[in-house]
Amino acid sequence: MENASIIEHFCHEHPLRLVCNEGKTIRCYGCWKAVVVSELAYICCMSDDKCSSKFILHKRCAEMPRQIQHPSHPQHPLILCIHRPEYKFLFNCDLCGKTCINVFRYSCYLCDINIDISCEKFDMDDNNLFQGQRLLSHPCHKHPLMLQRKPALIFSCDGCGTNEGGEMAYTCSACEFWVHKSCASLPMEKNVYHHHHSLSLAFFFPFKHGKYLRDFRCDICRKRFYPTYWVYFCDRCRFFAHIKCTTRENINLLTEKEEDDDSDHAIQLPINLSDFSKEVITPFIIRHGGSKINVDDMPTSVTMPSTNSNFSMLFNYHKHPLSLIKVDDDNNSSENEMKICDLCITPILSPPYYSCADCKYFVHLTCYFLPKTISDDDPLCEYRPRHCQNHKLTLYASSEDKQFLFCWTSSSCSSEDGDKSLLFCRMCEKLTTGIVYSCQACDMMIDVKCASLPTIIKHASHPSHKLIKRVPGKGFLCVGCYGYIWSDLDIAYCCGNNVCYDFWIHTGCAMLPPSIKHRWDKHPLLLTFDASMDHPSDFYCEACEEEMHPKRGMYHCRECDQSFHTYCLPESGEHRNIKFGRQFEFGDLHPHPLTYNIVSLKYTCDRCGRIAYEKPGFECANSNCNYALCEYCGLEYLYFRTMNDYCQTMQQKKFGS
Repeated sequence: MENASIIEHFCHEHPLRLVCNEGKTIRCYGCWKAVVVSELAYICCMSDDKCSSKFILHKRCAEMPRQIQHPSHPQHPLILCIHRPEYKFLFNCDLCGKTCINVFRYSCYLCDINIDISCEKFDMDDNNLFQGQRLLSHPCHKHPLMLQRKPALIFSCDGCGTNEGGEMAYTCSACEFWVHKSCASLPMEKNVYHHHHSLSLAFFFPFKHGKYLRDFRCDICRKRFYPTYWVYFCDRCRFFAHIKCTTRENINLLTEKEEDDDSDHAIQLPINLSDFSKEVITPFIIRHGGSKINVDDMPTSVTMPSTNSNFSMLFNYHKHPLSLIKVDDDNNSSENEMKICDLCITPILSPPYYSCADCKYFVHLTCYFLPKTISDDDPLCEYRPRHCQNHKLTLYASSEDKQFLFCWTSSSCSSEDGDKSLLFCRMCEKLTTGIVYSCQACDMMIDVKCASLPTIIKHASHPSHKLIKRVPGKGFLCVGCYGYIWSDLDIAYCCGNNVCYDFWIHTGCAMLPPSIKHRWDKHPLLLTFDASMDHPSDFYCEACEEEMHPKRGMYHCRECDQSFHTYCLPESGEHRNIKFGRQFEFGDLHPHPLTYNIVSLKYTCDRCGRIAYEKPGFECANSNCNYALCEYCGLEYLYFRTMNDYCQTMQQKKFGS
């Protein structure tokens, strides 16, 4: 009998016990009306030091069904909804028209119907609840359930949420509560093929995970949850599944036949950046009429596009000839240094490649043969501003100073960002020092990595189905960074299966490296899209210290329990497409060359006083000098020096001097 007076309620994380209120008068959490002395009410079972909220509910409020069918709105069931009282949520009762402030209300999500639980026209009389013989007392419902011995007609089961008829059902005539006999017979704990822990049955989405209700999907079928339907879940791993999905033993969605014949040959992302040139860029070149490269047919020396500007920030230009390297020199002391291709900004691990050793300028053999233009039938050409009628993507290469200056000022970044002097990829929305495809008509630029991405891929964030590159018709949230994907402005990958119609991932997030080595952790940080397995505690980013979504993209070390947002690391964030290490002369501003790098020698900028430490900027190449500039000051200085240099050149040409 004692256990009968203890209930689990969806609005509170602790069990509630039925008692007679012997203390002072206190407000009910549900209806916001007073619970007077000697009135029966449910209170939290925990002591004050474990739960200090003084939580209390009228007996009537606590025993209200979570879902009802009300004659005022027969089209849909009404759901008992809650909100936090401190938010002072106001709503108008659709029965009496009064403005209410209750925490509890009955609501229809589809029709925006709200009913005050204390409304005089809302009849919840409990005097005649028990009709007929009590056949089943089930923990999912407060009233006895009666078995309909003949198969019921089509109805909506309050357990699984399906409207499958043809089987017997338990009903509560007082509340119009229906549940399949098979659902009512489900065990409170169940082992399933899809998870290594036993799952617990909950009669509504667990309160402690309510903040993830809108984001979490069934880990078996990938469909959404409804708050009042039953779920099986593993609290330790935050694994959730529809009760119907757990009855389909040994289902494996990975074996579903994809609709597209090319899906079996689709590239699997993410891949190591060192393999990007071979696995992604090479097929891109072949798709545009290129062929496989034979190193024996390659010239031993080539030249790259150059510019006359002495202060050029365009890294993909180069004024020296490049030599073909077929075998690395074993005696070279810089053998173990990471070589980065200056066109695609990905590593070069081994020969053959082109090199200018003095400038540390390197180019993949593959990248040297990048197509000069993107063919009109490529799906990438469909991604264009609406006003551009003559859209044509051409590999950005010009030695003209006018073209160079135009590039400097055409970036979409504001001057406050300090990055106005770098090329800006409109597809991944990242700055780059590499080469880009650009449209002269609309000024749009797309870097080589984004341009080479195929239309169809497979990705670890969504292993069940292939992903297709599209322009979204409306806005979605990216599963990688949880940032917004703008309709008609972005291009992203979406699931090709109608079940997962709202699964989208930015192209930039799809290209994130599978692992990153960071100085704060001795182990590689692995890219994961569900780190919650055997991790019941919350996740916090070590860089920004904000709480992280357990089933979104993050870099995580399980051994050290360290996590990072994908955008909080330099190797995967805003500057992942920038090759650092180039030196520049700053004339009268500083006597020594400054290296474009992540500043580690100085905390503040020596010119403006902004914080420069651990941010991209310029620091002195002289080991005995700690001079440093923030990125904004350095790029601004180089920009105006280039402008002056250009103006002087034009004057000399004009006056012939």
